[in-house]
Amino acid sequence: MRDWDKVVGGRLALLSLEERERREVIAELAGHLEEIYEASRQTGASDDEAIRCALLQVENWDKLQRQIHVARRKENAMNARTSRLWLPSLLTLAASFITLVAFGFLGLPPGPLGSRPHHEEWSSHLIGGIIGGRHVVNEYTIWLMALPLIGALGAGLSRRAGGTRREIIVSGVFPAVAWLTIAIIVLSYAASLGYRDGISHIHTAGVLEVVTAPVGPVGLILVVVVIPGGCLLLGVLVYYAMAKRWTKSVA
Repeated sequence: MRDWDKVVGGRLALLSLEERERREVIAELAGHLEEIYEASRQTGASDDEAIRCALLQVENWDKLQRQIHVARRKENAMNARTSRLWLPSLLTLAASFITLVAFGFLGLPPGPLGSRPHHEEWSSHLIGGIIGGRHVVNEYTIWLMALPLIGALGAGLSRRAGGTRREIIVSGVFPAVAWLTIAIIVLSYAASLGYRDGISHIHTAGVLEVVTAPVGPVGLILVVVVIPGGCLLLGVLVYYAMAKRWTKSVA
């Protein structure tokens, strides 16, 4: 019986892939040609005719080598981007959301976006009352304290996968990017409904005020994007500096 792996390997001798990938490509194509060969033999074709029929499935072996090389290179690039950027980013986003929800179940005082007595300003719940509020500890404060660790986690996952500096940073601060995108979409949609005319309290234009209550549009961006993003970035920078120093010490 003809060794189709040897036949295909000889015609794809210039295929520039890693050995494992090269063997996979050759085995897959050889199996396909062998199926064509066996089918031809079963229909009464001679051995030479069956071989010729199988080999005619590939019109230009040089062109096929180039196509395989390009396809594999794109596939490898996509897999690398997934492991270096998208997977760490999504894990960071999931971790930030899960911790926020978890802290909400601990019974801590609400943060600036939570419900509170009407006489209290939302800023009194911001970062534990650093700017004058009395709520030293609340769910938002604890969450902000956890975000540097989450940012460092995303950066670490990206770095271990071989990510570039930009991919490492994006992986760590990705939750802030996602929240910014969501906030812009929500604010844009709410604003598109109109504006409050000061007379009618049932005017659809009041939707923007309802959506951004109790912090307002600027406060919303500050609370869900700027401050959390700064905490995430802090974790990324600290991790990156420590990892760089550790690498130098090992070298």
